[in-house]
Amino acid sequence: MGTMLEQMKVFTYRYPCAVRKLLESLSAADQEILRDHLCDTSIGNKTLEKSLNSVGIVIADTTLQKHRSGACSCSRI
Repeated sequence: MGTMLEQMKVFTYRYPCAVRKLLESLSAADQEILRDHLCDTSIGNKTLEKSLNSVGIVIADTTLQKHRSGACSCSRI
C-alpha cells in the first residue's frame, strides 16, 4: 500500500513580474531606457518609482527592488 501523498500534484504557476510586463509593453527604445535605469544602482527604487509615476506608469518601489535583486518571478521563468 502506497502513501497518501503519492497521488498529490503540485501546480506551479509562472507569472511574469510587473516590471517584466511593463518592459514587454514598451517600445524598443523605451525598453532600453528603462533597462539602463534599472541597472543603474545610483538610482534608488523610490526615485525610479516617482520618475515612472511622473510619466503615467504606476509601479511600486518594492516591485522594482524585487526585480532588481532577482527576487521576483522572472528568475523562475
